Amino acid sequence: MKLSIDFAFAGLAIIRKNPVAVLTWGAVALVVSLVTNVITIVLAGSALATLQGYEQSPPSDPMAVFGQIGAMAPALILSIVIGLTVAAVIQCAVFRSQLQPEARGFAYLQLGAAEVRQIFATILWTLAFIGFYILFAVAVGISVGLLSLVTQINGFLGGLLIFIAGVAAFVGFLYVLSRWSLVMIQSYAEEKIDIFGSFKLTKGNGWTLLGGYLLLGLATIIVMIVVYGVLFGITMGAGGDFMSSIQQMSQPDVTSLSALLTPGFLIQLIVGGLLSGVFYAVMHGAAVSAYQTLTDKKIASASVF
Repeated sequence: MKLSIDFAFAGLAIIRKNPVAVLTWGAVALVVSLVTNVITIVLAGSALATLQGYEQSPPSDPMAVFGQIGAMAPALILSIVIGLTVAAVIQCAVFRSQLQPEARGFAYLQLGAAEVRQIFATILWTLAFIGFYILFAVAVGISVGLLSLVTQINGFLGGLLIFIAGVAAFVGFLYVLSRWSLVMIQSYAEEKIDIFGSFKLTKGNGWTLLGGYLLLGLATIIVMIVVYGVLFGITMGAGGDFMSSIQQMSQPDVTSLSALLTPGFLIQLIVGGLLSGVFYAVMHGAAVSAYQTLTDKKIASASVF
């Protein structure tokens, strides 16, 4: 079946039909964000503080930097494991709300084979993406190098060709990602991990997918600008100057709990956490809609440990 660009905004229907579930997803994300920040402070706060001190006073032994990074490893690994698990649980909740609405439970949140499969699918996709990115970067680098030879002959023509090649490479990169975007929903619905199955599923619909995702991305950016603009104003109103407000929003101080838990950060955490439920619904809802349009396979019943 031919895909319509309307798929991009299917997530709005999820928000309208399941507002309590969406708020619950955001609340879960909020709690996890707070927990991972606390874990970072408890397990790696001193190492982070030491590394920040090295910016002002570099150590005499350069290996000391790697020692502090090693001290941060347990906190980073634990945070990654928690983040992957919770993201998989919420992703599957979004998928379940559309494909298996009868399995409502607690905001469609479950922990079972589907969630474990999502974790492994995410890890494998990430590794595959890294490999693709490296090959893509090498190909672009070689192409630019060859085109630079033209620049030596004709500066204007060479520059124009490099610009066109850059735009084409960027669009091509996004096109491949669009074709590759249904891996997670396909893994959930078909109960198997097929990292490259999305390409077969989306054949002939790549440009529609790209257009839909670009529209969705633009709308998301506009919303984020508005929301974080308001948060920035609140952070400044809570007593911070311009630079400290920027610093607090972009790179919170996680060297200690007292430094982290400022009024501005707590407001940012609450609003950002709750909004994350909306973004989960919107982003994954679009993937569900595209998958439902492009496949006629029946969805397996829910399985829970």
